[in-house]
Amino acid sequence: MKKMHTILNLTLLAGLLALFALQTAGAAEMFEEISTEDMQYVRGLVSSVKLDKMQVAIRPPKGKTLRITITPDTVLEGVSQIDEFEKEQQVKVWYRVEDGENNAIKIIKLMELGC
Repeated sequence: MKKMHTILNLTLLAGLLALFALQTAGAAEMFEEISTEDMQYVRGLVSSVKLDKMQVAIRPPKGKTLRITITPDTVLEGVSQIDEFEKEQQVKVWYRVEDGENNAIKIIKLMELGC
């Protein structure tokens, strides 16, 4: 009987791990480089950082500069704080327009290539 419980527990654990793996893959797909109804995407250069407003201005290759607000829920990759952003850094930004503000969901600082 104890052996049967062990097998059942291992089967349940394997199922939970498989479910977790699927959810993680789904979360990764959520951040594709496209805009959706729920989320906008932009890639560009940081043109300014306003610490007092917790905002970075992003200049895409085409179009107007966007002011993006960093919230406590924003995921940052490549930096750990807003004051680590520098002018002319390339970034990818996913944001949501809420109450007239562009609230960042995720910002990735891209690696700089150079000699």
